[in-house]
Amino acid sequence: MEVVKVFRFILVVSVSAILLFFSNCKKEAATVSNLSFSTDTLTFDTVFTTLGSTTQFFKVFNHSRQPLTINNIKLQQLEGTQYRINVDGIAGTSFTNVQIPGRDSIYVFVEVTVNPNSATTPFVIIDDINFTVGNTTETVFLQAFGQNAHFHYGETIAAGHSETWTNDLPHVILGTNNIPGVLVECGATLNIKPGCKVLFQANSALFVEGTLNAISNDWQDSIIFRGVRLEQYYQDLPGQWFGIAFLRSNTCVAQGNFNHCVINESQYGIYAGGSAISSNATDFQGTEQMPVINIQKSIVSNAQYNAIYGFNANITAENSLFFTSGDYLVKLALGGVYNFTNCTMYNFGNSYVSHQTPILLLSNVVTVTDANNNTYYPQPLVSNFTNCAIYGNLPNEITFSNFDNLDLARFNTSFSYCMMTTPADTLAMFSTANTKNLFNQNPLFNNTGANIFTLTDSTNNSSPVSGYFSPLIDYCPTGFPTDLYDHPRPVSKTSNPFKYDIGAIEAQ
Repeated sequence: MEVVKVFRFILVVSVSAILLFFSNCKKEAATVSNLSFSTDTLTFDTVFTTLGSTTQFFKVFNHSRQPLTINNIKLQQLEGTQYRINVDGIAGTSFTNVQIPGRDSIYVFVEVTVNPNSATTPFVIIDDINFTVGNTTETVFLQAFGQNAHFHYGETIAAGHSETWTNDLPHVILGTNNIPGVLVECGATLNIKPGCKVLFQANSALFVEGTLNAISNDWQDSIIFRGVRLEQYYQDLPGQWFGIAFLRSNTCVAQGNFNHCVINESQYGIYAGGSAISSNATDFQGTEQMPVINIQKSIVSNAQYNAIYGFNANITAENSLFFTSGDYLVKLALGGVYNFTNCTMYNFGNSYVSHQTPILLLSNVVTVTDANNNTYYPQPLVSNFTNCAIYGNLPNEITFSNFDNLDLARFNTSFSYCMMTTPADTLAMFSTANTKNLFNQNPLFNNTGANIFTLTDSTNNSSPVSGYFSPLIDYCPTGFPTDLYDHPRPVSKTSNPFKYDIGAIEAQ
């Protein structure tokens, strides 16, 4: 196929060159030599079968001062009717006598819907659009990389059932009017195998009342949750799908287990503690139906609102990285139990979302305003942050909600061996909150613009979060044997043992 394409290209260039040579001997005329294109090949990144692509376009230019008439524009339909074109606002497959004014251009819009087949790996769908002027034809080539998938249209995994998603094909979640995604009911379990890619249509979600297990043992077979659009434009674009929501119910406790997972491009990465049936604040109090979430060696990034949202939930996060959101990166509200160890939280915003709210919100109350006054619904908050890096470009990246209106005995929080962007006196009101912490230091990540949060080689790195260079004796005395990327954490970097780096990633 490539040989044919190259031959066509050589032939077209040769004919164009000959015509250009003879045109120099005559008065300027609107010949094919005056016709050019913004691209010679229009490529669609992975397009899932049965789902239409985004619309792409190219421009057709007339470089002559005189009007140019294209006798025929024809979509060849080499592989059936999978491609669709629109020439300057008119849909069709063949167009005659299309005129381009002098020194002007027209648009050709292209879409593709790939037909399913039996392939388990991506395959190529090609077509040509021919442009004929007089006796000469030029071609713009079309190519799309198709991908079969398991499609989930508003599915429910019923109570008492266990379902396993395999990694032979991507899983695409689509919503319906009844269920905007997939619902795992109370008493049901969804197991997502290592190596699975789970992709979501706009506004769709994975709702869990029962149990979700997304567990892999290494990054070679990591589990990916992201939006369904794989074109470059959509890369790391927040808000492409809702998120993974663990819901309260009256009959069971939602549970989630994540290991070696990447959750990207959502509105809410992991949302634990909401309800599909109630918005009454009193229904979210108590611990009986508190969702239990365990996050290990995982990355949640590029959220439109929150990477982690706990609403009176029980969340344990270890060796994990959370970065970039348009609201609080980690929002822990209406009480709950939260333990974060060796985690990195980073927010400077990006080209899609601005960073205007702190990285971390801790709250043991929800406030409901009525016509007369505010009603407070407090719940006990227990939160512990150990060996965590919390770094952003606001003066204070940690905030508390309404703590001054409540009994601080119900606001039990501690920070130990952490590096935080916040004034040193932020934690002064909590007697156990401040144990050997660093404030307002730059951790010197390698390249945050490319989402690389590693530290440089420990022999050259002067990062304040590196145990090797720690200015505090016995700094970071506890940690995990391996870091986020499964690199070993040295038992001893100096004569003082167990001086682990702060955050999710150990300097290598």
